[in-house]
Amino acid sequence: MFLFSKKIFFPNFINLTLQKMTTLIKYPFTDNNESLITDILSENQVMAFPTETVYGLGGNAFSKEVADQIYLIKQRPRNKPFPLLITVEWLKKLCLWNDSRIDDLIEAFWPGPLTLILKSNPDLPKHLNNNSGTLAVRYSSSTVVQRLIELGEYPLIGTSANRSGFPACTTADEVAIQLKDDVDIVIDGCKRSENLASTIVHCLTEPFKILRQGSISLKELNHICIVQK
Repeated sequence: MFLFSKKIFFPNFINLTLQKMTTLIKYPFTDNNESLITDILSENQVMAFPTETVYGLGGNAFSKEVADQIYLIKQRPRNKPFPLLITVEWLKKLCLWNDSRIDDLIEAFWPGPLTLILKSNPDLPKHLNNNSGTLAVRYSSSTVVQRLIELGEYPLIGTSANRSGFPACTTADEVAIQLKDDVDIVIDGCKRSENLASTIVHCLTEPFKILRQGSISLKELNHICIVQK
């Protein structure tokens, strides 16, 4: 476990030091660890975990409390919504589409480092519905992420583990250094298979538009359908 401490100063009173522990859990999980993770997810706490790209920072996607915590941890503007890590089964509940090109991209690159921006289901919780009516989603190939979704029984907020403006963490040690005691659990293990972040494609433009080129190149995308910069 990582052990951090923070001092809180009370004017005219004695200084008190409060200690908070961030738990480090190794992957593959033991039965006890899976029980702990299930509790953490149900209690709307925040965890850092490896994906096939960089470390993710997240928790129960349906919890506004989790979203609020992550905005504070990352020091991220509220007008920048978080992407979600999902399964194909969850995609049908979260997003609306009727375009075979989207199906083709999903078949070609999921699970994997491709984030799609789709029309969001208007019935989603308010904190997931932004003014543009869109949702960024990815089906990660990381076995850690897939197991977390299974244990929590809901999608995860899956933003990069870093303060805004700082490099994304790629190891548990980097998470401990940069985010310190702001995270309840850090999961260690499962080496990443990609050296870059996920590629982001906006699927509500015509033609589709690449917003960030990451592990999947524009050339690879255009083998499936027309995508422009």
